[in-house]
Amino acid sequence: MLERIFKPTSEKFAIPFIKILTVLKVRPNTVSYIGLFVVLSGSYFFYLENNLLGIVLIFLGSAIDGLDGPYARYNNLTSERGAVLDSFIDRIGELVIWSVIGISYTNSDIQLFTIFAILVSSNLIPYLRAKSESYNIVNKKGITPRPERVIFAVVFMYFQLPFIYMYIFAIFTWLTVFQRFIFLYRNLDI
Repeated sequence: MLERIFKPTSEKFAIPFIKILTVLKVRPNTVSYIGLFVVLSGSYFFYLENNLLGIVLIFLGSAIDGLDGPYARYNNLTSERGAVLDSFIDRIGELVIWSVIGISYTNSDIQLFTIFAILVSSNLIPYLRAKSESYNIVNKKGITPRPERVIFAVVFMYFQLPFIYMYIFAIFTWLTVFQRFIFLYRNLDI
């Protein structure tokens, strides 16, 4: 949802950074690795309860990770390997963010189960998009694609929101899973 609204603006905002990366001759995959390292560092600082540094690093890492695709396209360096690596790195980053929430912000089995449920749905959402694309179906359905999931996780940790918000968010992530599944299923040949 946010991606549709902000993507054109964010890609224009990224142009100066893309030009810097071009001058430095950084490979797009290196940008992905740097973004992951910064997200992992931010997650670690959240784990240490240094929330301000955690939020800054996770958002910075997500922004860096968001540069790899536009940077590769700008310099005609796109590749199937790069796309697979980017998706793989995104999953690792989300795993660590949700793991920190599971370790640091849960007090009961049901809360931990909720985090597992969000983690599973967070992997099913991009899987269903990729599976759809394998059938030449564009499937970006739902209200919780990756930017929304990362933003929610960071806001939850930073403000230490009541866990009721996590239960509600789990419902939204699973609604997204079912929206994408149903859309794909209905668009397949019988």
